[in-house]
Amino acid sequence: MLLILPRQIKDSAPPAVWTVLPLQAPVTVSGYFYVVDLGPEVRPQLHHVGKDRRCTCGLGADCPAVPVVADYLRAGGKRAPDVPPGFYPAVPQACTVCGAETHYAPELSSRHRGAGWSCAKAGKAHYWLAQVSTLRAALAANPWIFPPVVAADGQWLYPGLKREAILPLSKLRR
Repeated sequence: MLLILPRQIKDSAPPAVWTVLPLQAPVTVSGYFYVVDLGPEVRPQLHHVGKDRRCTCGLGADCPAVPVVADYLRAGGKRAPDVPPGFYPAVPQACTVCGAETHYAPELSSRHRGAGWSCAKAGKAHYWLAQVSTLRAALAANPWIFPPVVAADGQWLYPGLKREAILPLSKLRR
């Protein structure tokens, strides 16, 4: 099977320039992405495809590296790890709150939260709203400050302490 691919993958590349490449492009896992080497004839040569089936190049979901990754996974290739909640390895295509276009915001980037972004409609507020909703979900999933301690024989050594015993969740949900 052959893959038809633009010689230069850019937004401004003329669609009339085509080359034919084999589908056996090497795929490796790097961080949360699949890296596809499309060969020296293609610029950029290395394409990074996320679990959302989008390439980080200008073509996004239409990039020819996306079906290469799909074939790689169907053949039993190594899967990339899941992205932790609230971490953005790349700027999302659309705002996670309202669906508007997003832009890279380097001042919000960190090694703990990943790539910072801002919403075209609400700016940085939607980025922080997405981060807060992730924290709220984590708090709801684990209500314990100190979990109960049970001995091997089944005897309760400590009953545990829940967050709502100190601060009711209604006060956290302003």
